[in-house]
Amino acid sequence: MKKILLFMAFLYCNFLMAQNGIIVPPENVTKSFESQYSKKSVVWSIEYGKGDDVYFEGEFTDDKKQKAIVLYDSNGVFKSLKTQMTIVKLPLKSQNYLKKNYPAKGKVKSVGKIFYMIDDKNNETYVAVAKKDKKLYNIVFDKNGEYIKSIEIHYL
Repeated sequence: MKKILLFMAFLYCNFLMAQNGIIVPPENVTKSFESQYSKKSVVWSIEYGKGDDVYFEGEFTDDKKQKAIVLYDSNGVFKSLKTQMTIVKLPLKSQNYLKKNYPAKGKVKSVGKIFYMIDDKNNETYVAVAKKDKKLYNIVFDKNGEYIKSIEIHYL
């Protein structure tokens, strides 16, 4: 009976440790990251795309001490880089659009995090996370600050 209980405890502990497991991407992904961002500490997560597509998302702190998120496909090919920034670094057109369409209500800000994004085709965009009517949106702007689209964020 003691052996069964000991075995069950061992199994249970292993199950708990697996819940907080560390994701280790394929070697080609880590090599790509190290070649672009040497000496950076990164935390990896997995993103699933359409069909069988698997992407590896690495979160790290960039040279400006800002949060940065890089995305690679399973072959280690760079897909995008997203770095956090402040609203004052957005182009003026974007700032004005956000003030007009997502105004603060009292002391509560309606615009949260703001990111600068660049993809594998060198397309530059800005994304602002904003709240309106109790819903969250990603507001996308081009590199000149022109509004492109709003995407409602749905949670599972």
